[in-house]
Formats: sequence, C-alpha cells, structure tokens
Amino acid sequence: MRITDLLLLTSALVAASFAKPTENGCWSEKFNIPCCKSTTKVVRKTYDGEWGLEDGQWCSIGESTRPSDDVPPLPSAPSDLDSLVDPAADCDITDSITGDSLAKLAPFRMGVGLNGGSVSNYTPSSKKMMELINYQFNSMTYSNGMKSLFIMDQEESLKNLAEGKEEVAVNFSGVIDGLEFSAKNDLHIRGHVLVWHKQTPEWFFRKDFDETKEYVDRETIFKRLDSYMKNYFDFLNFNYPGVVDAVDVVNEAVEVLEGKYDNSTGWYTRTESYEGDENIWYNLVGPDYVKEAFRIARKYALPTTKLTYNDYDTWRTTPHDKTGAIIKLMKMLKEEDLVDVIGMESYITPGEPTPEEYGKAIERYADAGLEIQITEFTIYVTDGDDWLEKQTVHYREMFQTIIDAYKKGANISSFTVFGLQDGYRFYESDSTRTRLYDHDLQKKPNFQAIMDILKEYNAELDKEDDVETTGLGDDDGDDIIETPGIGEDIETLPAEDSGTDDEDVISTSGLEDDEDSADDDKEEGNDEKKEDEGEKSANDDNAEVNDDTEEGNNDEEATITGDLEDNEDSADENNEEGNDEKAEINDEKKEEDDDEKSTNDGKEDLKDDENSADDEIEEAKAPVSDANAPVKAKKKCVVRHK
Repeated sequence: MRITDLLLLTSALVAASFAKPTENGCWSEKFNIPCCKSTTKVVRKTYDGEWGLEDGQWCSIGESTRPSDDVPPLPSAPSDLDSLVDPAADCDITDSITGDSLAKLAPFRMGVGLNGGSVSNYTPSSKKMMELINYQFNSMTYSNGMKSLFIMDQEESLKNLAEGKEEVAVNFSGVIDGLEFSAKNDLHIRGHVLVWHKQTPEWFFRKDFDETKEYVDRETIFKRLDSYMKNYFDFLNFNYPGVVDAVDVVNEAVEVLEGKYDNSTGWYTRTESYEGDENIWYNLVGPDYVKEAFRIARKYALPTTKLTYNDYDTWRTTPHDKTGAIIKLMKMLKEEDLVDVIGMESYITPGEPTPEEYGKAIERYADAGLEIQITEFTIYVTDGDDWLEKQTVHYREMFQTIIDAYKKGANISSFTVFGLQDGYRFYESDSTRTRLYDHDLQKKPNFQAIMDILKEYNAELDKEDDVETTGLGDDDGDDIIETPGIGEDIETLPAEDSGTDDEDVISTSGLEDDEDSADDDKEEGNDEKKEDEGEKSANDDNAEVNDDTEEGNNDEEATITGDLEDNEDSADENNEEGNDEKAEINDEKKEEDDDEKSTNDGKEDLKDDENSADDEIEEAKAPVSDANAPVKAKKKCVVRHK
C-alpha cells in the first residue's frame, strides 16, 4: 500500500472514531467530559452540542451537533530533542527536583512562562528545564508561541482561499512539544492569546490574505476570526482535551491614559497603545470586537475551558479607574455568559503598585464575584549591589498580599511567573533578573520567599484541621488563626530604602504581557542603544559572568563584551531569512522610534531585558517550523545563591 493511501485510510479511520459515540454511547467522553446521568437542563450550547451541570461538573446532554465528518487534523510529530543542544544540560538541578515543591504546597495552580520565539529556543526544547518545571509547577504559558502571529498559517490560508473558503488555517507545530509534555505529565497550559492589538499578522486583515492589499470589511474580519477560533479550539479539543483549559481570549482592551481611549462604551476602550501604536481591532471593526471575540470563543471552546480577559495595570485607579472599567467590561460579558476569569498580568516595578494597591484591586475583583488568575507575574529591579535583597523583600510582600486575599475568600485559581530563569540560557545575551531561578537554574532567594509563605499557609491549615478534629480551642478564640485583611500591615522581611524617588517610578503600562515579544524587546533595544559603551559592557558582564568574578580586570571585561557582540552578530546572520511577517512588524516599529523616544526614556531603569532585546527580536523572526536549528552551548553551570 502506498504511503499516501495509508495516510488517507488513517485519516478516515480517525474521523470515523471521533464521529461515533463511545461504547457506552457518550460522545463527549473523547473530551474527558461525561454525559449527564439525570439532568436535562441545558446550561450552555456550543458547536459540539448541549451541556448541563451535575454536582457542579459539566456533562453533555443528548447527541452531538457537530457534523460527523468535521474532524481536525492530527498533530505533527514532536521534536527530536536529542538533536537539539540543551543549554542547561550540565546544570545541577537536584535541589529543585527533590524536597519542596511550589505546585504541591500552593492552594492554587503554580504556573511558569515558556519563553522563546521558535522551537529552537522554546523552553520545552530543554529537557533539564522541563524536568525542573515538572516538579515545581503544574501550569505553563507560552509567552509567544500561542499568539496568533505564531499560530495563523498564511500558506495554508491561501490554499483555502484558492478553494473558495475564507478560512484562516492554523499550525501548532511550534508548540507541540509543550502540549505533548503537558498531556504526558498531567500539566495544564494557559492559551495566550487569541485577540490582541499586537502580534496579529497583517495579512489577516487584508484582502486575499495579502498584506500589500486593502483592508477587508468588518463582516469579513469576523468571518475570518470565527474560522480561526474554530480551527484553534478544534485542534486542541480533539488532540489535547483538557490540557489547554484556560485561554486569554482578548488581551489589553482597556486603557485609561489620556488620549488613548474611547469611553463612550463606559469601560475606557483602548484606541491606541501606551507606545502609540493603533488598536487595529478598534479601528477596523469598532469597540464591540471584544464582545464578538468572546461570543465566537464560547461557541467553540469546551465548557471546561475558562475564557479569560487579560490586562496589565489591573490595579490602576489614575488618571481614571482602570480596575472599575475592567469590572464594568467583565459584568457586560458575564451578562451573556461569555467570560469566566479576569487575568491580572501583574508587572510590578519598585515603585508601583504598592502591596496595598495591589491587594485592594484583588479585593474589588473578588467583591464583583470574579475568578482571578495572576497570569504574568514579574517584579522588576533597579540597579545596585543590593538589588537581589530588595527584590526578595518585594516578592515576599506581594505574594503575601495574594495569599492574604485568598484566605479572605478571593477566588484566585492560578499564579504564573512569566519565565523560569534569569539570563535565559537559550539566548546569547539576556540580562533578565526578574525570575525565581538564576542563570544556572539555582533557586534565588525569591523562590524561598514564596516557599516560606506557602509553608506558613499550610501550617495554619494543619493547625485548623487539628482544632476541628480534636475539638480543642477555648471560647476566647486563641486557637483560631487570624489572617490580615487586604490593605492591613503585613509582616515581611525588613525592607531597605529603595532609593527610588517619585520621578523614578516607572509605569508598567508599556510593559504589558509581551516581555518576551519582539515589539517590547524592540523598545528596550532602543533604550539599550542610548546607553554608553561602558554601561553596556557592565550590563553584559552582569548577565553572563559569575558573581564571584564580576570584580575582574578591564581586560577580562573587554574580552567578554567582545564575545557577546560576536555572538549577537552571529545570531543576526543566522536569522536574516526569518519569518517575513515578524520582520515587517519590526520594520514598522522602527518608524515609530522617534515618537516613542520620550516614552522609552522613562524605562531606562528597567534593564532586565535590554541586553537580550536584539537576540529576542532575531529569534522571533525564526520560522516556527525550525525545529532542529542548532543552539550554541553556554558556559557550564555553576551553583550560586546557596
């Protein structure tokens, strides 16, 4: 039998197996959802069928309404990880895969960001990193890989158009490794993100899927969005049911900065970004793009998938009340049963928000009856020899605020740090300093600060259980565990003066969720170019050199800096033939640099990613299908922060 015939037969058999009910007649079991045993009350209708609730759990009612021949394609084969160079292969992670586990102690999911811009540098391409993640976390989020720019497939969409179908094709080959790993290890993935004013390919909005032609009309855009979401959810629902069970449907649609919003909607709809680029969705289809996106997502998502509205500065109340605007938007969506979760990105600078401001926002969302997920938690630092000590105090204060809110009843279901390690080892030069693990995958004090709070929380639970079990405790309540209220003083490690004046406080409005994306990296790259050569050398050294040798002589510094520059030049050459769409976005961004200069000046103190900007832009240009691109081996791991 020829291979093509075999593939056709296999496809037909798969379609038949999905179309038929299981042996007990329950069609929804293929999605890991049972059929209802007694209820006939329909709570929700989707493309696949009708759904009800029994004992608080979703179940299917009646027969499936999906056409029997409507079956998505099977996933591509995962990468051969043995053919890739693991830059963390010689890191000793024994201390992180034994003993204390964040996932085991947290009362909610503990997630981590999967960084990178292609298979060759996505976190799942490192066996060692994934071994650590599997022990410490139970949720993951691709910081780039599941955005529309990386999932929409122009070539296949053009083929659909040639067949008379205005249908947007999808290609998940770049994230198959993470999906497979999650399915095998019982982890979950947050899908990030479907609709955003950034990192949506320009051809999606243009006639004939051609970025050089005119924009299509509103009706065509929504028709394309419908096909995209259908193909997106179909692929995940059939091939990885239950793995991606939370999806950011719309990202950052609320803005309260003057001149950048339309408040005729009542919820400060974004018209342009903090950096000044337009909200293309608002401009082409109007402010109701948000509600329409959620309507389409609800139609194709499984009822067990939490649909999320995700935003940054969700705590902000000036110059207008962004928290209140988001609550209004969520209530509007809730009226049609379109949204499940508010995603608080949570980019924290040394100046804002304060723990009290952050806690108050959580309290307001909780009072509005909303489920909360902390989706991209990142704490930035300022320069100085004591940056790590200050960051540790800050981590403890903010995470204590989250735990206190949870203990007071806030429905917090997930907490995600948006990357695994400082100085991401897949990049030649990355000076990120915001993570829980250092460049050598050793625990930073930040990790222990969170772990200490989780242990305290569990100790309180154990004490409460003992009281309930034994009936001990007296009338004056000495045995009752009291928890501080949101906004009350929280006991923390002694904080040192940050030395940050009011004028040095940096707004997180422009940081948003794409810390690892090409757009924001481009802005930080502009900041980097404004530094003098001496500062750049110092930053590069700090990112790559062991703390014990940072006082080395000038000759050593010059050598290291030269090596980094050579590596960056090599990365530029290797990626010149990268994805045209991503390159075009970066080219467009260059035209805005002059206008953004004053904005970028305000971010000079956030140097976490400045040295990695050029590398990340070039990596983001690399084709998603580039599964076997070689990665230059890094320096051997050393143990620090012990």
